[in-house]
Amino acid sequence: MGIHNGTAYYLLYNGILGDRRPQSGNVLTQAVLDMLPKHNGRKIIYGEASRFGKPRLDAENIIFKQIPYDVSAV
Repeated sequence: MGIHNGTAYYLLYNGILGDRRPQSGNVLTQAVLDMLPKHNGRKIIYGEASRFGKPRLDAENIIFKQIPYDVSAV
């Protein structure tokens, strides 16, 4: 999505037919991380799920935030 104040923001979203498989690109895996634009600073990644544990996320300087399955506006 972009970089703000030295932090890179990423949104993992495929959306095709609600595909939630790790291969769909909605899940943070090594293959998905390898495809993201490189950034040496902190990274905030929004997605369905992460296959990385806290030690790995910390080592990669990643803050992972899960996207809720259902978001509605009033």
